[in-house]
Amino acid sequence: MNNDFRRLSRIIVTVLVVTLPFLIGGCAPESKTPSSIPEKIELGELKELERNIVIEAEGETLHYLEEKKWAEDEFSNLMEGGDRFSSSQIEEFKATYQVDAANFDVKTNEEEKSTILKCDVYTQPRTSYYDFHWFLKPLGLDFIDDHFERLERELSWVGSLGGVKTTILLKFPFKISNCHEHVWPAR
Repeated sequence: MNNDFRRLSRIIVTVLVVTLPFLIGGCAPESKTPSSIPEKIELGELKELERNIVIEAEGETLHYLEEKKWAEDEFSNLMEGGDRFSSSQIEEFKATYQVDAANFDVKTNEEEKSTILKCDVYTQPRTSYYDFHWFLKPLGLDFIDDHFERLERELSWVGSLGGVKTTILLKFPFKISNCHEHVWPAR
């Protein structure tokens, strides 16, 4: 009899634990969020399939472009997020790189299932080089140790970052030389 009573008590407690959130939820005040805004989507949990970054130097400004390609369902989820997705991409950029940047623009390409973030990064005046520490360190990369390919006016890299196929291309208006995280005009 005692075991039957314990078993019945456990069943009752389990039923209450499972149903209580539903009962309380029905009594919760109605949300004041406009119905046109979708339920909260955990945008930080969306994961891109591919990332392509192009940085083009022009004087003291670096024009940054990052294209992310998404799976069909991921792209649908981010589209439901609307402006929240654009804002989250800009905030993610600012938090990752912590650099002086402006002129942010985020666009989507439904046909390609991709998003493009553009902005201008303003470099500190240096005597004769660009410092890419701000960009490389958060990604865990290094121009030399990670075997960036140097062409006359470009540095490029293809690999995987966090399980995402990534390509990086840095373009300059002059022939270049570089070290681990700096680029300067070749002599």
